[in-house]
Amino acid sequence: MNILFLGYGKMGQALGNAWIENNLVSKIVAIDPNITADGVRFFNHQSDVPLQNFDIVILAVKPNLAKEILEELKPQLFKNACIISIMAGVTTETLKSIINNDEIPIIRVMPNTAVLANAGCCVLYTDFNLETNSKDNIEKLFFAVGYAIWIDNEEDLHGVTALSGSGPAYFHLFTEALANAGEKLGLKKEIAESLAKQTALGAALLQIQSKTDLVKLRENVTSPNGTTHAAIQVFEDNFFLRDLTNKALQAALNRSIELSKV
Repeated sequence: MNILFLGYGKMGQALGNAWIENNLVSKIVAIDPNITADGVRFFNHQSDVPLQNFDIVILAVKPNLAKEILEELKPQLFKNACIISIMAGVTTETLKSIINNDEIPIIRVMPNTAVLANAGCCVLYTDFNLETNSKDNIEKLFFAVGYAIWIDNEEDLHGVTALSGSGPAYFHLFTEALANAGEKLGLKKEIAESLAKQTALGAALLQIQSKTDLVKLRENVTSPNGTTHAAIQVFEDNFFLRDLTNKALQAALNRSIELSKV
């Protein structure tokens, strides 16, 4: 596959590097005036790109630049391509109105920052009737950086944004709080942070094992009247942690909807 990136920041580079390393692409061209990377042919401006056919065009610019970038793009560069947007909040309808070509497949993907460690969540949506082979090939690209799944309703991307899109920050925050609490118990800062990080990693690895049940995993650690039970009771008192989590994700979802209307 020949791929054109419009923007090649951290997220774009994570995708591109994984695709090159896994031999999933034959050529990557990127338009980004500020970055260079191995294995990628760079251009500062769209007008510099030689006319050629691309299989996929990746929109990886800031959402407020989408209209300007797409309107400048030479039609010959994407006439036979799928357009994949990893921009948050820019709807399929908006992209269609800019491109003005119903024959070009548009796929929206919501990745999260864990793609930088090849452990990302990538949620894909399209209203285009893609051939099974094309859909599978696109899915493989995103499995190369972690986990990929298709959804049927574009509106669900707001919930996806609130859960997995913003989710890494929640886990970072909890790990930070866990480390801070360890310090207050008398542990040295570097020890508390190391223990909190490694505990988060170990718990995540247990969670992603096949056929695991989150409730069962928690119960396996929680002996009746033991130390873990004492801590869990504090988290679960009047559903405090669960209610707080519900409110946080609802706030993120509401903001995602607001941004999509800007």
